[in-house]
Amino acid sequence: MRNDDDVYWNTSLPRQHEALQALDTFCKEWGGLSRAEATRRILIEWDRLRRGKDVSAWAPAASAQWVLSSPQEQQRTPPPSHKPVRANQVARAASRVLDE
Repeated sequence: MRNDDDVYWNTSLPRQHEALQALDTFCKEWGGLSRAEATRRILIEWDRLRRGKDVSAWAPAASAQWVLSSPQEQQRTPPPSHKPVRANQVARAASRVLDE
């Protein structure tokens, strides 16, 4: 539902642009965010970092893969279970934190 106090706009990128591919990856890693919500999240957190404020403590769903130090450890680690409904709920909750 639209809020009269909010400002809305549209944006676009070429279909094969690497930034669009990166945005889609970001969306998946954060539990299935929409492109619009991911863009909003990136902008808000960028602004907070720029002003020296804390950003949310939420970690992307794939963060465990970034921490592993060796391919052997990655092979021993079971893949995360995919629960799209829960992931979307978590993504929405994480995004609400940005509004505080």
